[in-house]
Amino acid sequence: MHLLLSGEGPSDIGVCYPAAEYCQSENFKPGPMAWLADQWVERCQGYNLSHLESGLVHFVNEKYLAKNKPDPAKKAMRLRGKRTPGETAYYFYNARALAKRAISLAHEVDDQVVAVLFRDADGTASAGRGEWQAKYDSMLEGFEVEGFVYGVAMLPQPKSEAWLLCALNPQSPYQHCARLEEESGNDKSPYSLKSQLDVACQGNTSADQLAEVVQAGGVQWEKIDMPSLSAFKSRLEEVVARAVKRKNQV
Repeated sequence: MHLLLSGEGPSDIGVCYPAAEYCQSENFKPGPMAWLADQWVERCQGYNLSHLESGLVHFVNEKYLAKNKPDPAKKAMRLRGKRTPGETAYYFYNARALAKRAISLAHEVDDQVVAVLFRDADGTASAGRGEWQAKYDSMLEGFEVEGFVYGVAMLPQPKSEAWLLCALNPQSPYQHCARLEEESGNDKSPYSLKSQLDVACQGNTSADQLAEVVQAGGVQWEKIDMPSLSAFKSRLEEVVARAVKRKNQV
């Protein structure tokens, strides 16, 4: 089984190094969220195998997905209205483009490919969970319309710093973390999640530093009880089980 990842930058899923729109493991510099995905897949499998360390990871960036955006006229979103804002089309078409690449990659490697699409929800406290749900559903719908059943939405509410802060807050790690999802995703707010994480980690919050913490097992993901992370973990468990079952049938 291979993993195909897509994110927003070095501080979440990671980047190609040297810079490129697409790369494989040897040229991929994983961020903390890539290590989360890798570690949870390993947990789902029930045995020790890091896809990142085994050369079984592929990456495409946002620019790649934008360039390979599917024809909007071919398959439109099913719903558009109060519960599905127009801006969720961005998530829908990103998921479609990633699904198409994953399907092609599966033929190239002659194996199952699980695709993880990371995007920060960046919601405000006033937006509530309705906006997050609409974005999340749009990503799953994008996978679905391409006939791709191994797609996983990784959509932190409001952003990945909330997940990390839950574990790395020295005052009360893993305690009452759902409240973090109600905070603003605006980095310019006076008490932003990014600044809170910076304080908690004593300034050691570069992409490399956070990736090292997660890689070394510094975050116990199973202890974090946050709705957006639970949605990711549950979906990944379901998809990995489906991929393993399919592989065993071949």
